[in-house]
Amino acid sequence: MTSPIDDQTDDQTDAHADKYNDPRAQISRRGILIGLGVVLFGIAGAALSIWARRTRLEQTTKFWGPEVIQAFQLAAEIHLIIQPDQPAAEAEPVRLTGMPGLGHLRHLLLDDRSYRWTSVKNESMRSRLGQTECMMLRFSDPEAKRFPDAEVIIDLEQGWIGKADGDRRIQLNERFRNAVPAFLTQVADYEPLRVELRKPTPSGE
Repeated sequence: MTSPIDDQTDDQTDAHADKYNDPRAQISRRGILIGLGVVLFGIAGAALSIWARRTRLEQTTKFWGPEVIQAFQLAAEIHLIIQPDQPAAEAEPVRLTGMPGLGHLRHLLLDDRSYRWTSVKNESMRSRLGQTECMMLRFSDPEAKRFPDAEVIIDLEQGWIGKADGDRRIQLNERFRNAVPAFLTQVADYEPLRVELRKPTPSGE
């Protein structure tokens, strides 16, 4: 014995049976291929996006050398020397380790796309000291000692950059030519204030 609800459901199913059995509703081979193509295109697009965001190290490795690249990647300590033309004993470094924006700076120095490769010159960065405003970054790994210390001089006015002990320099691309000096200058201006704020206040004040 069936209930009225069951009879009604059967009637509705029978009424639309031709809809589900309509040969025109079948998925064609062409439709399957189109769907598969869309899926593959999506996968390829995602892979291309990941590839585009990856750091490109081919040209930077040739320019900097593997040890400096390793220093950019793994340095446990990074210091900024504000006046690299001064004697080492007088140049008090600013510690950047753990400072916001440092990860972006590392990526920028590593990535091929950060540089204008047609600008490479066989001239040392030390030759620019005293002629233009420069700062120096020192990358080190004092505990693990996985690489030698690396020092990089940056021209704040024209965006030239190169190893402190090297004989070649290159210009940052237009996007970073102003951004990097601005970041380093901001750090140099902020650090003395941060140190001052961290000093203990005398109890009598």
